[in-house]
Amino acid sequence: MRKLLFVLSYLITVMTATHLILYLNFMALGYSLKSVFIYMTTTLDFKVFCVAVCVLHLTIFFRVPSRVPFFVTSR
Repeated sequence: MRKLLFVLSYLITVMTATHLILYLNFMALGYSLKSVFIYMTTTLDFKVFCVAVCVLHLTIFFRVPSRVPFFVTSR
């Protein structure tokens, strides 16, 4: 389950970061950097990016309790 969360959050992070980078093309149309960043932070892509990065950090840095393998017997 943890590996699946990692892969999904990584995939979503890459996809939304790509969309956010593509929004920078608005500067070629004459918009200022400030207005482009304000627009980027109000989009759904930015919110999904933030959630995916948080899940990615949780899957990497959150410690899981270790389990004893089923074939090990107590003595």
